[in-house]
Parts: sequence; structure tokens; C-alpha cells
Amino acid sequence: MAQMTLYNNAWAEGNITVSEQPSYSDNTLIYLHEQEPPCLGGGWVQQAYLSRQVFDYLVSYDNGTIRPWLATSWSESPDRKTITFTLRHDVKFTDGDVFNADAVIANYPAWQKGIGWHGFTYMTGFTRIDDYTVALHLSEPNPEIYNVLSNGHYGFQSPDSLAHNSSEQKCLRPVGTGPWKVARWARGEGISFVRNDDYHWAPPNAHHNGPAYIKHLEWKFVPDATTRWGALVSGGADAIYQPPSAQWQKLQRHYQTLSYVATGRPQAFSFNVQRGPFTDQRVRQAFAYALDRKQIVKTVFKGAVPYEGNGSLSKSTPLYLNVDDRYSLNVTRANQLLDEAGWTGRNADGYRVKQGTVLEARLPYIQAIIDQEGALMLQAVQDQVKRVGIKLVLIPLTQTEGFAGARSRPADKEISFGYWVWPSPNILDIVYNHALNGAFNGNNTSFFNNPRIEAQILAAQREPDPQVRQQKFDALQRWFDDQAIAVGGYNFTYNVAISNAVRGLWQDKGNGLLNFNDAYFVKEKP
Repeated sequence: MAQMTLYNNAWAEGNITVSEQPSYSDNTLIYLHEQEPPCLGGGWVQQAYLSRQVFDYLVSYDNGTIRPWLATSWSESPDRKTITFTLRHDVKFTDGDVFNADAVIANYPAWQKGIGWHGFTYMTGFTRIDDYTVALHLSEPNPEIYNVLSNGHYGFQSPDSLAHNSSEQKCLRPVGTGPWKVARWARGEGISFVRNDDYHWAPPNAHHNGPAYIKHLEWKFVPDATTRWGALVSGGADAIYQPPSAQWQKLQRHYQTLSYVATGRPQAFSFNVQRGPFTDQRVRQAFAYALDRKQIVKTVFKGAVPYEGNGSLSKSTPLYLNVDDRYSLNVTRANQLLDEAGWTGRNADGYRVKQGTVLEARLPYIQAIIDQEGALMLQAVQDQVKRVGIKLVLIPLTQTEGFAGARSRPADKEISFGYWVWPSPNILDIVYNHALNGAFNGNNTSFFNNPRIEAQILAAQREPDPQVRQQKFDALQRWFDDQAIAVGGYNFTYNVAISNAVRGLWQDKGNGLLNFNDAYFVKEKP
């Protein structure tokens, strides 16, 4: 763990009696995060948490309402495939470059390059109308395009930095218009941010419009949850990400807490439907029936993280359908289904056998995405499916291995487990479309390939009538659940615990990203 400056948080469990009016200071806020991403920008939500500090966005998502941000207004064409944005005139990047229509157009290739699943937004590019007006073009109508544009992946970098900075500079110290500038990134330790004193274009759902109240933000990477929790309690940190679930209820009593259930897809089991035993629907359903998923989640996460039965959409995603009761624990039914599928033999270890082949399922998982508590859940799943004769082999991967594509092909695994943060029900397109830009879609971890269903997903996404659109997405979620292409585990939940000496820290409602620009101390740090 990196060396951290300690300060006295003597009244962590007491009542605050001093004035809580926001004020500017030269103080440093210390925040402890878990995962360290490879770059500050990109397509992983862990990168979006960082991007939010440095970049600004065309629009802001505010509890279901889209607010202006760098765009002051917008209008749609009759076919909903062109959106014209009018831009602010007073925004500058921290290197002095001007934010205007040319800057928007310059960023589009960076979005395409930096976000591997960018094609599922249906964006095809921007055209310049005048200095402060741009038109965004879509290949398909996308009702959630504003949610997409407001999330942490679609921020703006200065055109000069895009043109002249090295790849490493754009990775470690990108130049944005946001409330913070990167002062230094020490790999394996953390990122030092310093406030942008010229900032005065916050979105209307922010708590104030101006520079950050505090001058320095130290974003430390501390993989161990217990260490993060200990630092908060001892006064070595002002806010921490994902405290241990065992401490969550106590933290809620004695500290400030924030919690956000991520949109998109929950932590779900996706079955390889291209090859292996899970090409048989009965075997997929048997796996689901063998599990008491609700009890596992309750035992492992102790109320800090909610169970989710829907394997395709999380409960915070627009047009979510509750399917929690479809596969409740039923060992008798699981055994019956496996017998019907021909897995009637047993070996000396109690695992089912069919024509000399053991019913074995390999499940590789990236430890940076499935944290220590998630790994405990997988171990509990391994024990429960063994009762019906399924051999589950857990294969932990490092972040480097996982991001390099290790064990990601159909021959490498029978089950995948993971989440995907995305503010639209067209997450179904991202995780079930067999191709991306004409090539293998690595987001499709079930290797699903059904043109008829893919056409239905696209038809639902195009649908202009909200009620009919809901019906179409309901039908799709029921179909995927009935087929057991994927079954849910728990919702990816962003829990944060905050010192009582801090006020103003909040999460947005699009990605759950933390906003430090409004944070301030109600007690001066020594």
C-alpha cells in the first residue's frame, strides 16, 4: 500500500457542530479506490470514474432528465437520426484550447479508437454547422443516445493534445475542460489531481458552478477492501470505494455513505451456447436451479449488494423487467433436467458423466472485475452445483491477462461471469450480437448467434412508442431468461463511505460516478 498522509478524524462518530457552509481551501481530499485501470480514458467503468474528473460532456443525466452541459440546447430530425447541438461559447481546455464545433469533431475519432464497443451507440460522426453548432449522425434511432453521451466515456480532450501529445501522455495526463487536472500518475500508487481554477461551466444538477472547493484530490489505488476501511476509520482517508460488506451496516450508522446500482448488465453467468454442455438448454437451466443465489448473495455481501435474477439487465437500467422468481433453488428439478439431457452417469468424485465425458465447466474470471467478495460467491456456486454433479473449475486471471483476451474464445470456457455498465437496454445488443464491425464481438461472452433475436433487439431499440418499446424489451428479457442464456447473480453496486468531516460528495445517476467538485471540509485539516 502506498504511503498516505494521516490526519486526525477524532469526531468520526460524533455530531458536527461547526458551520457547514462550503468554502474554498488549499486542503487535500484523499480517496481510496480499488482497481487501477491502464489509462485514464477508455471503455471500462473504472476508467469512467477517472474521466469524470478531467472531462466534461455534451449533456448531463439527472435522475431520468437530460440537462444541458457543454451543449446548451439540441433538436432532432424527423427520422431521429440527426441531433443538432448548440454549444457553449465560454469553455476552454486546461491547455488554453477553445471548446467549439471543431473540438467536438476532433474528438470523435478518439472515441472510436478508445472505446472498443463504440459501434453499439449507432453514432456515425459529427458534422460542423458553424463555430458553435454541430450535428450528430446516427445509423439507427437511439432513444438513449443522451444517456450514452452523458456517461463517463464520451468526454472531450483538447484538439491540440489529441494532435500533438504522445499516446502515453493522452493515457496518463489527458487534457480536458473539467474541474480537475492531472498533476501526476504514479503507477501502482495513485493519481494526484489539482483543481482547474478557471472552471465555471458545471451542469445544472451540480451543487455549485465554479472551481472545486478543495485544491488537491489524491486518488489512491488500494486493492484490499479491509485496508481501505481501516484507512477511513483511522483518518488516513476521507472517502473510500467498496468497503468490506461486513462493515457496511456499521459504516451506514456512523459515517456518510453513498450507494449506486449500476445500469447495464448485472454480475451474471453467461453460458457458452456455441459449444460444450451448455448448448443444451436443459443443462443451463439445471445449473440455475442448483443454486440458491439469493442466499449466497445475502451471505457473502451481507446486505451491501442486492441480488439480481435477471441475467440481461440490471434493475436500474431503463425498461428492466423483474424475473427474480424464474429459477429459484430446486435441486430435484436440476437433477431431473440433467438426467433428461443424458448426464446419468457418475464418476468416483460424484460428477456426472455422459459417454465417458465429465460434466465440467470452466469459468475464467478477471480478479480486477470480480473482487475478493465476488470470488467468494463463485466458490459458493462451485460447492452448490457440485451437489447435482456439475464440476465447476474456477480460473482466476490477472487484469493484464484478462484485458489481453486470455481465455475469451469459445474453446476456452463454458461459463463467463461479469457485469457491463451501460445506461440503455440496448446492452442486449452489446452482449448478444455475434459481431462488432463485422468481426468477432468479444462482449458476447455466451457466443450467442441468432439473427432473428438480434433483429428483434434492433426493432425494440428503434421503436418510437414508449409503451410498445417496453413491451418489446419485456418480451426479449423473458425469452433470454426462459432460454437461460444468462442468469443473474448480483447487481454491480458502487458503495462509498465518507468521513464526517466532508460534505458535498455525490454520485451521478448515469454511471454512479463520484463528483468531487462540490466536496468541501467542515473541519479544517491540520
